[in-house]
Amino acid sequence: MATLSVPIPMTPRVFYSNIALPQNKAKLAQIAKKYYKEIKQAETLTNVPGALILSIIFTESAGNPSVVSYVGAAGLMQLKPQTANDVIYLEKKAGRLTPGEIAVIKKYLGNRINGPLNQSFLSHKIRENNYSGNSVTQTDMLNAEFNILMGAMYLGILIDQHHEVGGLRLDKALLRYARGYFFKPAAGSVEQVLDQVKGKSTEAYSYVIKILGKNGLLETQALV
Repeated sequence: MATLSVPIPMTPRVFYSNIALPQNKAKLAQIAKKYYKEIKQAETLTNVPGALILSIIFTESAGNPSVVSYVGAAGLMQLKPQTANDVIYLEKKAGRLTPGEIAVIKKYLGNRINGPLNQSFLSHKIRENNYSGNSVTQTDMLNAEFNILMGAMYLGILIDQHHEVGGLRLDKALLRYARGYFFKPAAGSVEQVLDQVKGKSTEAYSYVIKILGKNGLLETQALV
């Protein structure tokens, strides 16, 4: 599997106690076994480490492919159809869209893929209630293979945008996955960014700690 160029844990802050580690390890293994092919495919196509994809699935849905949030985020990696639509557009715009990704997307969207491929803007810039041009549907997002690929593509885009002086700032990429593409993390160290976001959103703060913190999901997988 692909590796992350960041220290794990990335922060000494703790969300999961030692008591939670065996249960987390077992749940991660269960999800990894059930969706091994889909996670491995997404890792291969996007170069996003499978361990990170698995951590997002655990955090977002606990491995339930049918869950839909009150804001319409759906499936294993909890993306809105509109977000997935924009991910395809952004992947193409960044020059990251590969034939392998296109093949999987076309498997589910068919000719609807032409919608995001031909976009000239981010649909998120238009009020959601006034925009009906998305090609991706909620039904698409409930398919594990498509959902995992979209989530991995989104992570890849965000990771690319946070290769900064001193290395990859995975904390910032995860904050934007949790809070939205247009969220702007604070400048500063990992600890400074965490302090800043903690005052605005305990949910987003916890999201990062769950994955990157001491006893976090990435460290738990590394210890398996």
